[in-house]
Amino acid sequence: MTPESILLLCNYDDQLKTDNETIKKLWSDKWSVRDIEICKELLATGLETDALKDTLKKYQNDNNVMESILFASVSSFLTFCDRNWNPHPEAFSIEEFFGLEWPKEIDASVCLQRDSEPLYVNILHPELLYFSTQVFNVLCNAEQSLLHLWWYFRSKVVHQKALEDTSATLYSELEIIIAKLTNLLYVIQDKPRLQILLCMEIGQAYLLYGRVQRTEEYLRRARDLAGLKLELTGILGKRTKFQQTIIPQLALSSELDSTMERPSAEESHGGSQLPPDLELQDDVRLNKIAYTEAISQAELPSLEQILCLLTVQYLMKAQPKDELMNEELAPYIEAVLTQKKGAWPTRVAALLIRCKLEANHKRTVERAMLQCETIVNDKTGATSTTRLSYLWATGLQPAWMWRQQLADLYLNLGLVKAALEEYLKLQLWEDVIVCYTTLQLRHKAAEVIQQQIDINPTVKLYCLLGDATDDVKCYEKAWEFSNHKSSRAQRHWGNFLFDHKEYEQCIPHFEKSVEINSIQERVWLRLGYAALMMENWEVSAKAYRRYTYLQPNTFEAWNNLAKVYVKQGDKNRAYRALMEALRFNYDNWKLWENVIIVSMDTGHFEDVIRGCHRMLDLQQKFEDVEVLGLLVRAVIQDSKDADGNSAARLRKRVLELFGRITSIHQNNPELWQLYSDLSPTYLLKAQRLLKAYKGFTQSGNWANNPDTCKKVIEMAQALLELSKKAREESEEKDIHQANQQLSSARLTSQAVIRAAEKQDWPETKSLLEDLTQLFSSVTEYMKSVM
Repeated sequence: MTPESILLLCNYDDQLKTDNETIKKLWSDKWSVRDIEICKELLATGLETDALKDTLKKYQNDNNVMESILFASVSSFLTFCDRNWNPHPEAFSIEEFFGLEWPKEIDASVCLQRDSEPLYVNILHPELLYFSTQVFNVLCNAEQSLLHLWWYFRSKVVHQKALEDTSATLYSELEIIIAKLTNLLYVIQDKPRLQILLCMEIGQAYLLYGRVQRTEEYLRRARDLAGLKLELTGILGKRTKFQQTIIPQLALSSELDSTMERPSAEESHGGSQLPPDLELQDDVRLNKIAYTEAISQAELPSLEQILCLLTVQYLMKAQPKDELMNEELAPYIEAVLTQKKGAWPTRVAALLIRCKLEANHKRTVERAMLQCETIVNDKTGATSTTRLSYLWATGLQPAWMWRQQLADLYLNLGLVKAALEEYLKLQLWEDVIVCYTTLQLRHKAAEVIQQQIDINPTVKLYCLLGDATDDVKCYEKAWEFSNHKSSRAQRHWGNFLFDHKEYEQCIPHFEKSVEINSIQERVWLRLGYAALMMENWEVSAKAYRRYTYLQPNTFEAWNNLAKVYVKQGDKNRAYRALMEALRFNYDNWKLWENVIIVSMDTGHFEDVIRGCHRMLDLQQKFEDVEVLGLLVRAVIQDSKDADGNSAARLRKRVLELFGRITSIHQNNPELWQLYSDLSPTYLLKAQRLLKAYKGFTQSGNWANNPDTCKKVIEMAQALLELSKKAREESEEKDIHQANQQLSSARLTSQAVIRAAEKQDWPETKSLLEDLTQLFSSVTEYMKSVM
């Protein structure tokens, strides 16, 4: 890739050293179309792909025209990003930018819709995005260079950010572009900094769709290329002003590979004006953790700061949202915010993430609100090139979303009217409904939405009117209004029925919604659950499979999928689903209960043992005699496990398990009986069977029922036989112990015979005769050996 091509990527991270006028203009703060005639010709095609291709074919060999076309599309895209990532954009005219009037027949907002998902209402000048995306597409067809593909990729990512929900069509298109970009990485093999940037931008794209595994893959690759090591460690420190005891606190140590050359943040972004990091003004908590020793932290260049930021964003998607996650993320954010220089979007994104994390704690929520206000109201006028430098690698949301975050903070602090004001400005009607409901003015929400429908009816407004009034007819209207093409209309309709537990009726609505847009995770999840409730196993399995593909780190979905497979009779697939569920929640005892049962049915005996131990860890009890009986039988009969291995090899581990279980459940006779069956020597079998006998007879009422009486007689008989064999086969060192066991067994049997003779049950007559005969035989044997 030539130095000029690199500059054409407009990363704004280097000193501009070129005579190329195109690059000079792109690196300035003002962008506009310079060749109006070419632009006119492009717009005359209606920006239809085939017509654009034909136009480009005419100029394929004219480098000047092709450069003008690239300049126009890049300028258009940069202007779109500049307008939408600026909280206070200046006045702007599309006509002035293009030098001619935008064709009335091209409705960019409609053209940019994908899978019936519309653009956010707050997106400014969608014409710029549509123009650049269409032109980048045909430029890639004309010449599939890394430069063209990279710009096309960026435009597609921004396109997805502009949509109200994720689009399956866009995701498929992005996957194809990413595959092509990855194949062209060799072009910048000698440019590791560009490789790092591309990997991070791809990671951000996957993060948009919640593909955490793919994000992790590119994050790891970028870290390796950067030679950056990040490690969380525990260091003693204080968090509060009056803390007496110094306790371990999480800290992030960072290390850079010294053999690699990299520009410092000062060299690449020394002139960037960064937004201020507000101090925490709290009576108790310190602004920053006061560590007792220095943390090993490198001064991070701009790209490495983004790597830290991407790690935070990845962890936020990949891990369950709890206090532990917040503690883990804080050191990464602090590492970014302590850097003196860096890219403007990196700093803003880090501050906004910190605001989000701090919003949930009473000590920090005020700083979160003030910090967010500072960013939203910032009019210091960072230049356009400053705002766009590395923008696409940072994953920073458009500026209107910063204001939405501020409104969320107001609502969190109980400033409902202030939040409502912001939501109304942003036309976020779902949040408006929440505010009016909180203010006990739900009717007002319906009025406001109805007013908007009267001005400009949309599918979303009809759906939200239905949400505000609980009127199903609104969803019908939305569906009709969209000409039966809106996934949102069917989604809201299905959600309404689902919330009212009308599971059978909501299933067809959810199915229609995902048929139109197949990348709606929440709809797949609800469809799976509704079908599960209605015992529609096939639909439920399909929905949960799709959901686990889209969101593989949700244990509930894997667990429910396993349940569906069990109902379908496919226990091997159920086992694999449960193993996935365990990866994401190792501490749920109900999940382990399912693992034990399914593992037993599928012959995964080692997982049964592991599961029993885990249940004892979590619940401090486990006495499922049926499962343990099957496990003991498998070991005794030397059954083959799922992999064809011998179950007898697990005897020692199962004995250890029973040792642990019986130490907790000391009076459960069935457990002791199983323990006895499994024991390796007659003496141990007899000793453990004696404990089982004591458990059965401890109530003293066993003789009053013929069934329990029969069971105790059989146990006494087995006890005598085992004790006699133990004495017969005992070695010199065990004779004393064997004699004691035999005496105990004889006394036990004598007590059983007396109690059973008193009752004289017909059912136990023959058994009692056999026991009496064995008792006499054992008594004679004892006389001869003792």
